[in-house]
Amino acid sequence: MDNKINSPFPGQEYIQYGKFTFKNVTDQLTKIDPATVDTSTWVKYNRTHAQEAAAWKGYFSNYSLSASPVSEVKQEIDVQADAAINGFFDGTVSEEELSETFQALAKQFGDACDDAGYPLPLQGITIIQARTESFYSEFRRKILDIAVQRNRQEGQQYITGEMNSQCNWNYYNSDYYFKSEAAISAITDGLDQIAQGPAYKDFALPDYKAQGMEAYYNFNSAAFTDQFSSNERFMLDPDQVPPKNFKWFYQSGDNAAMARLVSVHDKDGNLVKSFDASPKSFDPTISRAAITWASYLDDKGNKHIVSANFLHTFSKSDLRNVASLLNFTNGSSDQDAAVNQFLKNLQVYPSGYFPGSRPPAVNLRA
Repeated sequence: MDNKINSPFPGQEYIQYGKFTFKNVTDQLTKIDPATVDTSTWVKYNRTHAQEAAAWKGYFSNYSLSASPVSEVKQEIDVQADAAINGFFDGTVSEEELSETFQALAKQFGDACDDAGYPLPLQGITIIQARTESFYSEFRRKILDIAVQRNRQEGQQYITGEMNSQCNWNYYNSDYYFKSEAAISAITDGLDQIAQGPAYKDFALPDYKAQGMEAYYNFNSAAFTDQFSSNERFMLDPDQVPPKNFKWFYQSGDNAAMARLVSVHDKDGNLVKSFDASPKSFDPTISRAAITWASYLDDKGNKHIVSANFLHTFSKSDLRNVASLLNFTNGSSDQDAAVNQFLKNLQVYPSGYFPGSRPPAVNLRA
């Protein structure tokens, strides 16, 4: 019996670990002389700590949790998280309270997983880290999702006419950028309080931007990720901080009337001239028509606004930088310059200009 492994629990048929009972089979393990095993074709595979933790993250996705033993607890936590985040945007929940709520809900979730033995009764550090990181990332996504929803709901009041899939529109209120940044900072502080001790050695959050996780990165990246399109490009650099108290709106028309051309013929029916009779003001029923405006409040609370009506030509030139259309000149030089600089970070185009974006009203390919 020299080749037998001595059981750390001699004489015990079962081993108790918390509320879980395991059968003791350690006496069935045997040692094998390495000299008798051909390892010439073996390939050593060493996963990094990050790879080990990432391997467990799938168990903590919303889809996996919906069919897990902690599904009901997760649903209750989601309701409380949404209430806290909405309260923060409404001004009834402070940053400190949001941080405390995040920590309390993270603990409730972790305790529920431990109690249910999910995904395994023996929780290693990589499982704990995957669970914590997934919970934080989901909470962060919720913050940005609620900010984006509120931003779009607010912007709908500025839409002219009836919106359909042929139209293109977007709205941006920088208040939601700063509010969401404050909320993310609050839960990140909460995460720092949680991620203490040996269980969080080498713990790290994902690089959301590098991994293309726009909905998790910041308000700028999330706000311009259209839920119906895969390739919207209204903002050039999501890392550029907007001016405070800044708003921007853009809308293009649909294809109810493709053009408003007037032709003049002589008595013999020969074309004398033709010209575009499209109205100078924005008409949402004309596919070529578009409007954009921007506004900001200065240090004294005065509102400054500029706007422009223009026509798309359904050519490559339809990709326009907003700074070429709008320019602030009547405020203080410093504030005007800051807002004008941010306008360079925005661009507009008709539906379907980029492959994968909303379907075009006409074929835009040259």
